[in-house]
Amino acid sequence: MKLAYVDTCVWITLIEGLDRYRPPIRAALASLAEDGWEFCASDAVRLEVLIRPQRLRQDRLIELYRGLLDTSRTLSIPATVFADALTVARVDGLKAMDAVHVGIARHHGCGRFVTTDPHFNSLQTIEPVWIALPAD
Repeated sequence: MKLAYVDTCVWITLIEGLDRYRPPIRAALASLAEDGWEFCASDAVRLEVLIRPQRLRQDRLIELYRGLLDTSRTLSIPATVFADALTVARVDGLKAMDAVHVGIARHHGCGRFVTTDPHFNSLQTIEPVWIALPAD
């Protein structure tokens, strides 16, 4: 199975973003699924999507995210995650948490890194799948 790590921003934009952002995200995810890609996340993604709803006690939103993430394969966080992230940050010029995500994905052999964040366009560690969102 081909593994595609789905970045936090994809899930947050899909659930909480503007209505006009949802169709391109759904289309990109559907295309990847049709091509045999299995979606992956990690507890780092879970932390980022759930922290705000947990803090604000938004139980419905928490359940939406949990249900959505439960449909993806959960990748373990390797003991080398921070050392790996340092290497990724150097190669790809990423911030700490972004490098952690890419490091986890690389460790597990993910072939795609799916994101709505244009900072990942020049990603070298893993092939990026950048979902362009409509301009305002």
